[in-house]
Order: sequence, then structure tokens, then C-alpha cells
Amino acid sequence: MASLDVKYNSEVFRKDHPMVIATNRQSAVLLPVRVKWKSGGYQAGSVLARNTSNGVYESYVDGTGSGVGTAACVLFEALAEGDFDAQSAAGSTTAVGIFGGCTVYVDKLVGLDAAAKVDLGAREIVDATGVATLKF
Repeated sequence: MASLDVKYNSEVFRKDHPMVIATNRQSAVLLPVRVKWKSGGYQAGSVLARNTSNGVYESYVDGTGSGVGTAACVLFEALAEGDFDAQSAAGSTTAVGIFGGCTVYVDKLVGLDAAAKVDLGAREIVDATGVATLKF
């Protein structure tokens, strides 16, 4: 389970690190979020939406109701099924979400589409090496 008193290792902000999803961590807005259980868990970089009926975050799905169709943040860390307090739809856990202030690598994001970019207020930038990043 994620700790709210997270000590961030700068290694995860290196582009060649398998878990890296963002740069500029010093300016990132990282906040705790309650995430709904999902079979198979979540990958770091999953785009999340806040379900307005219960306040819990879950996978963003464009065009869905109850707030789940509006991207709200990007999951900072991977969550395995065992991280949740119950291994069923009733389960949830606390994790860290990126709400902006940094640049994320597009190829590391799960569930990102054009509508999610608009919801996040993001701008896609391709650097000189051809790497696509998202600034939000």
C-alpha cells in the first residue's frame, strides 16, 4: 500500500527508468487519492477520474457518467491487486496522484486520449529527440 509520507526517489524521474512517468518533480502537484479496486491493479501512469457518486478515483473512460468520463490526474505509482483493503469491487486504497505542475511522458500513460488531454488542461510537446511529453 502507498504511504502518504512518501519519500520520492529521484531515480523514477529518469527517462530511461522503467517506472518514470514525469520530470520536474520539484514542481509537481502530488496529492493522496483514494483509488477503487480493479482486477489486475493499475499501472503507474494510469489516467484517473474521480467518481462523483463516491469520491473514489478509478480508470478514466471517456464518455462515461458519474465523473469517470473526466480525467482528473495521473497515477504516480503502480498498484497491485494485493495493495487494496478488499479484493473486490468494494475495495480501495490510498495512492499518490499527479495533478499537474510537471511534464509526463506520453508513452508511459495508460488511458490517455484527446479528451483526457483537454480535461487535464495539458499541452503535448515533442522534444528535439522525438520524445512526446505532456505538460499540465
